[in-house]
Amino acid sequence: MKKYLFSFFMLVYLFASGQSSSNEKKTTKLFDQARIAYESKLLNKSLEFLDEALALNPVFLDAYLLKSDIYQDMDSIGLQIKAVESALKIAPDKNFKLYYLLGKAYYRSGKYQIASDAFQNYLKRVDANAPLADKARQSIEKCMGAVSLLKHPVPFQSVNLGDNINSEDDEYWPTITVDGKTIIFTRLVGSKSISSQHPIAQEDFYTSNLVDDVWQSSTPLASINTTYNEGAQTISTDGKLLFFTACTRNDGIGSCDIYYSRNKSGNWSIAQNAGEPVNSPSWESQPSISANGESLYFVSSRNGGKGGMDIWKCNLKGFSAWGTPIWGTPVNLGDSINTPGNEMSPFIHSDGKTLYFASDYWPGMGGYDIFYSRQKNDSAWWKPLNIGSPINSFKDEQGLVVDAAGKNAYYSSDRPGSRGMDIYSFELYKNARPTPVSYIKGKVVDEDSGAPVCAKVELTDLQNSKSVIRGESCWEKGEFLMCLPLGKEYAFNVSKEGYLFYSDNFQLKEKKEIIDPYILEIKMKKIKVGGAVVLRNVFFNTGSFD
Repeated sequence: MKKYLFSFFMLVYLFASGQSSSNEKKTTKLFDQARIAYESKLLNKSLEFLDEALALNPVFLDAYLLKSDIYQDMDSIGLQIKAVESALKIAPDKNFKLYYLLGKAYYRSGKYQIASDAFQNYLKRVDANAPLADKARQSIEKCMGAVSLLKHPVPFQSVNLGDNINSEDDEYWPTITVDGKTIIFTRLVGSKSISSQHPIAQEDFYTSNLVDDVWQSSTPLASINTTYNEGAQTISTDGKLLFFTACTRNDGIGSCDIYYSRNKSGNWSIAQNAGEPVNSPSWESQPSISANGESLYFVSSRNGGKGGMDIWKCNLKGFSAWGTPIWGTPVNLGDSINTPGNEMSPFIHSDGKTLYFASDYWPGMGGYDIFYSRQKNDSAWWKPLNIGSPINSFKDEQGLVVDAAGKNAYYSSDRPGSRGMDIYSFELYKNARPTPVSYIKGKVVDEDSGAPVCAKVELTDLQNSKSVIRGESCWEKGEFLMCLPLGKEYAFNVSKEGYLFYSDNFQLKEKKEIIDPYILEIKMKKIKVGGAVVLRNVFFNTGSFD
């Protein structure tokens, strides 16, 4: 049960000297009415009763305390601060927790030095082992960290994506395909204009294509959108597999689950639950699929985590004959990413080793801040770095994605000039950029007939002979798309039973800047007497046949 601030004073009313018995009874009645209204979630009505009570008795302490609770629920931080400061003026030494609460409110409003002073005032008045002492000391460190971030801003200039993407409704959770030509995002339809057509606000997916550097008018993903909410999506490198979040559905396993849909011949299949063990009886959301299609990062509140919401990773081993995903065992990303707080909105870049996410615990500007981390090895990450101010602010920032080139980032914000939550892009400064990624876009056909061929496609890192991407060219007329992180050399193979083996290699070890993608048409030769094939990725040591 929630503990209200006024409960700390056991409803002891401090009345102005000389107040009449009649006024005292009237004030008490008004306060009781305000409390009942508050418990019934009639917040504005509760404030009306409290204002009447304070008009009769301006030093009525519990009225200010209840006001503080109401303004906190309404996310009106400035008014909450005024209410707490009024209570402290009346009784500065009655309850020391008020200084801690004042510090939290100032921190949430971006006034870090004043917040630090409030936390210091709390620590001066309590024992070193007081219940909130450790949190107060940690909060002071966060305040000083935020002050440092403000003093050292990073380059940042955001651009609104325009009316073809943004509307009067809220738009958020952008997802960009690897070629940068398609965006999918979530729109809260009816968030600003409830009507007979949209009696309640509802989350749906919309998409738009980039033509001549202009985003075209967005359209809904009709085959995936339902009368329920859909949101927080991720799309595979080839644009054929979409994972997203949906809640309270009949086929749900927990309160919110991860669902998927596959695109075949331009049409999205009916979404299905991604199943266990990705989903559990707990809360799962905000998936991010790796570029090689082999790992899904997601957020969960399941047992075994480090705090509230944690980021997990689960390997996608393929699909069954019935088209359902086959999963490995989910793995928590560990202490290097997750904290006792909440970590949200993971985005694994196409380079496969740079993770962007949001946290309300790692030192930042307040609320959720965006952080990034590089992968050390298969099971460890470097300590996350705050992406900096003014990208982060005292408000919540999350849902950031970065394009394949590693240069442009996309995120949603309600910054001045937007109509609620709008989607923006900005050029990401160099230190926070991932490794640039190029890609191969190809089509596999029969050399004689020109008909599409369903073949196995594999990309191998020559440095460690490890297969980095496996795929097929079965859908979309034999087409496929694969990422190529720069700075490596790759062997590329295409195979199909009854056809000669196709091979190629890509020398990208010295490449540091994004290059034009490879567009291939692979003509497979059927096996026949006298047939020949050129092998382009068989490598020998000098002077050796090994």
